[in-house]
Amino acid sequence: MTAVAKKINKPTEPIPLHRILREVLRHYTEYRELVNQDGRLHVIDYGYWVYNEDGTRKEKQDVSISFWDLYEGLKELAPRKREAIFYNVILDMKQKDVAKIMGITTVSVGQYVEAGTIQLAKKYFSEAEDGSL
Repeated sequence: MTAVAKKINKPTEPIPLHRILREVLRHYTEYRELVNQDGRLHVIDYGYWVYNEDGTRKEKQDVSISFWDLYEGLKELAPRKREAIFYNVILDMKQKDVAKIMGITTVSVGQYVEAGTIQLAKKYFSEAEDGSL
């Protein structure tokens, strides 16, 4: 979990990269449409500030994510991880509904999604040495 200063409700530590990927995946279909409309626009540049406890800016974090890298990475995931991410994150279905479709528990859905996004982050953000995956 990302540390957040309660008074300012802003991150006081960098957001784990797999969590950023998860948020990008929530918009995967829109991202795909943009890429299909103009193949040159395939990289998302995402930036945000990390704050001190008093609300002052500490440092800026920048992340770039290529649609094609994400697309290929999803294909390389184990089928159950890919299925859980597809239903729960990309289609935004509730874990209980995904669990029913997949014939597993809601806890397992969350575990597959978490493991899948961590696996994607490790592949594409291997330069992150601070353990923020």
